[in-house]
Amino acid sequence: MPAVNPALSDSSLLQACTDIVFGDIDGEIVVLRIDTGHYLHLNSSGSFVFSLLGDAQPREVAWLYRRVREEYQVDEDTCRREVGEFLARCLALDLVRVARD
Repeated sequence: MPAVNPALSDSSLLQACTDIVFGDIDGEIVVLRIDTGHYLHLNSSGSFVFSLLGDAQPREVAWLYRRVREEYQVDEDTCRREVGEFLARCLALDLVRVARD
């Protein structure tokens, strides 16, 4: 099954952008793009996904889906839809970037 975001494939590598700051507030992460002022306040599942990207290591989209399914016991279609939408939002706000298609 292809990734929800047509710009991303399962083998695409994503990583957090370098011009961001993020911090944990009561178990939820707030992410801020310094140069644009774009930010996201993430719930626990969004915080989990972003924490997987926040260590500056490029991560394969398929690996992200797998980790979310393991952590939240969610079916594959729901995972791909919701994580795909989240990743698309992060890409649109320049909080993450595609390291490799």
